[in-house]
Amino acid sequence: MKYSIPDKRELIKPEIEFLTYLFKKAKPEWNNTIRNLKVIARCGCGNCPSILFEKRLDSKMQKGNLIIDSVGKGKNDELIGVSVFGNNQMPTELEFYSIDGKSEIIEMPKIKTLKFIMQKSST
Repeated sequence: MKYSIPDKRELIKPEIEFLTYLFKKAKPEWNNTIRNLKVIARCGCGNCPSILFEKRLDSKMQKGNLIIDSVGKGKNDELIGVSVFGNNQMPTELEFYSIDGKSEIIEMPKIKTLKFIMQKSST
């Protein structure tokens, strides 16, 4: 499986709401970056809602460090890991994955179920 599939577009409303919540709780200095983020790729699986960001649609993917690590529940109460990777200036990836490795993650968890495991400085 490829790591990512090109998917150049603007963020959609549910993604903006999700990022706004995550950054407000765990990385408030990134709140102002949301309006400038562009989706440049999605997960190589083609099914999950994981996305990669940049400031411009023609930018190349950047690697980032794990900055926010959380867990939430899907509509069937399956545990969904949520990770945000980034660098000093901005987030680079929003990843969703099955905690138990058995569930197929095809949508974001419910925001109200999120619990933060870790948040750290990107430096």
